[in-house]
Amino acid sequence: MHFNHYSDEGAQLAAAVVNARLDSPADIVALAAEHYLLLERSPTAEDVAGLRRWRTELARVVDAPTSGERIEALNRLLARGTAHPRISLHNGPPHVHFRPDDVPPERQFAAITAFGLAWFLTQRGLHRLGRCAAPDCDVAFADVTRNGRQRYCSPRCANRQAVRRHRAHRSALQ
Repeated sequence: MHFNHYSDEGAQLAAAVVNARLDSPADIVALAAEHYLLLERSPTAEDVAGLRRWRTELARVVDAPTSGERIEALNRLLARGTAHPRISLHNGPPHVHFRPDDVPPERQFAAITAFGLAWFLTQRGLHRLGRCAAPDCDVAFADVTRNGRQRYCSPRCANRQAVRRHRAHRSALQ
């Protein structure tokens, strides 16, 4: 199966980068594998440092308090992380890249997450990127649900919050 990383998958990868542990090149390899991203080069310590900086920039998009600020932060990412679109023939059928071929992993992640977020947020809605509403969780997520009303990062956090609300309600009645 061929994934279009410049759409929903790019937005989900962006959220994963914000949440990721990035301590070593092996962490980059694992993150790429989780998102079916074929790295063109082996990651280095420089890629780890660069991806950590990129994570900070992605978090600014996630945490932007207004749509205007989210767009400004995203435009900065697009300017830094992408290049003119081009058709590439490596690894299967022709496909579009928003970066040159044969770039380091940091640059690959930057192009995919910047353009993927731009596509996702402009097509699905600027509100579809956020952090978990549970008070003890700050995990970032891209809301790919049908109705676009995701508030929690996972069913686990949603269920824990529902239990907390139920218990608080029950104790208020007693």
